[in-house]
Amino acid sequence: METFPVRSKRFERVKNVQTVQHVVAAILLITKALDHLGEHVGLLPVLELIAGATLIAAAIIDKVRKKHSRVGWVELAGALMLYVEAISNLRTPHTLAFRIVGFIPPTMLLMFGLFEERLRKRPYLGVDDEGFEMRLRLLWKRRVRFNDIERYRIADAHLHFERKDGRVISLRTKDIENHAEAMEWVAEQFGRRGLSQ
Repeated sequence: METFPVRSKRFERVKNVQTVQHVVAAILLITKALDHLGEHVGLLPVLELIAGATLIAAAIIDKVRKKHSRVGWVELAGALMLYVEAISNLRTPHTLAFRIVGFIPPTMLLMFGLFEERLRKRPYLGVDDEGFEMRLRLLWKRRVRFNDIERYRIADAHLHFERKDGRVISLRTKDIENHAEAMEWVAEQFGRRGLSQ
């Protein structure tokens, strides 16, 4: 399969919303840590302060930088913050299952941070002799088989396929940041495989 990497606007929107959520959580964690420090100085409140401040600094640096790094520093800082929270929950009376579950979200966030570059490269358009494939989301992709298709049409926000039975399949392409280049590539690939517009 020949593939064309696309930049997903949706991925960027989701990442921005997650960053805002992380910063709000960091502010709450810092506030909680300051309350704990007012009562007594201990390791946990200091770790909460460090984790919250690290996350806010990572978010600011991420917004100031123009290029993407290989890892998601905001996600890594968020994972650190959530690990501190999970550790602090170990001091409260809970079941063993609840304590274990508390470590799942930070571990997932850690994985997202470590594999940031791969996740950014995940969205693609693909064409082979059998059909067309589009993946714009992490776990979702669409595939259209060429032997069912009569013709196609490229629109501003959709890629339309007219089936031989008259029905139309519309794939939303609005979230592709490099839309013009992607659709030019699609037209070239379809032309090479004899699909008409």
